[in-house]
Amino acid sequence: MKIYFSLYLVPVVLVALALFWLVLRDDRRRLWLVVVLSVTILALLHPMFAAVAVALLLITQQVVAAHAAGRLSGGRAVLIAVLIAVVTLAIGKYGRSAAVAMWGGDEWITARLLMPLGISYFVFRLMQYVFDHLRGVITDNSFLRLAAFMMFIPTFPAGPLETYQGFYGRRSVAFDRQLFYIGLRRIAVGYFKKVFIVDFLFALAFGDLLHTMARPGFDLDELGAFAGWVFVIVVFVRAYFDLSAYTDMAIGFSALFGFRIMENFNLPFLSKNLGDFWRRWHISLSSWVRNNVYFPVYGLTRKPWLGLYLSMLTMGLWHYVNLNWTFWGLYHGTGLVIVARWERYKKARKKRRRKAGQPAAAWYERFIAPAGYVVTFLYVALGYAFVSTHTFRHAAKIIYACVKGPLEWLGIWG
Repeated sequence: MKIYFSLYLVPVVLVALALFWLVLRDDRRRLWLVVVLSVTILALLHPMFAAVAVALLLITQQVVAAHAAGRLSGGRAVLIAVLIAVVTLAIGKYGRSAAVAMWGGDEWITARLLMPLGISYFVFRLMQYVFDHLRGVITDNSFLRLAAFMMFIPTFPAGPLETYQGFYGRRSVAFDRQLFYIGLRRIAVGYFKKVFIVDFLFALAFGDLLHTMARPGFDLDELGAFAGWVFVIVVFVRAYFDLSAYTDMAIGFSALFGFRIMENFNLPFLSKNLGDFWRRWHISLSSWVRNNVYFPVYGLTRKPWLGLYLSMLTMGLWHYVNLNWTFWGLYHGTGLVIVARWERYKKARKKRRRKAGQPAAAWYERFIAPAGYVVTFLYVALGYAFVSTHTFRHAAKIIYACVKGPLEWLGIWG
């Protein structure tokens, strides 16, 4: 993500925009500019991964071509795509730590196994490209268009996880002045969120609390009754501003070059339940998991609860393979299963009331409905105990603080 704060960002973008809109008239040349610029920037930041990425693009195109020619079955194409994804993620996320354990931190191979944060988005886009070809959603298999889509540097560090068809389908080939201005505004909003709100305001207002509770050995007795809740809520809200800031910057810089990238957040704090939250939070990733995990699992098993659990486990382990992210996935999977069953119960109850000639909703329901927004917000915030810590014991201690503090304040505990 440091590309957004490089000293060379402004001159590189200005030169690239001048070439893109004023010099190059042929669309193929413009896409080649996107590819060359993106690969060059990535190579300067992560030399090994730049070479690996180009190799993976060639392999992906050949897999799709082999399937289209009938030389490779759909099942084998899926297997190859998944294996490539797993191996790439494993090396990218854990290869360097393994190399350090084996050879130490000063060896040549160790220094070059550092992979970019955007490797997860790259791998998921790669799989999506193969899956959509097998489904018939994508028909062309141009290496140039694939490379421009996969390597597009504005969306590489932190998404959104745009689809191939969305990347090109909503694009403006001709210069769009209004889209350009929108892009500039989104860039300004993104930098404001990141620099002023996340890095300055949150650090100023909550820096001491975050630093204290980020240490596994923090003393519960030295903190206030609601310190646990303040911690998880602050981490949750800060995560929103941080992630949405990078989304704003990605959408903004993409718009300067005529690409309309999908939104990734839609007022997630106004979610009425957990299912609604995941339709508003990290929309591109949750959509990917829904389309490629939940629907296939549900189609094979007809068990929605299994699809929900596997979807959230996939999302958790996509971030990192450890106990904390596993429990985070199970935590959200459990919440989604409960919400789904509650929604089915309410639907059946409304149907029974209508048959009995009663109003669909009881009079008191309109007063308790707002509680859903509060419960959803607090449930998601509590889950940040898992992802804001490195050990399960530390996460459990924060959850314990969230339970103990308010109960002590009410005089129920102890």
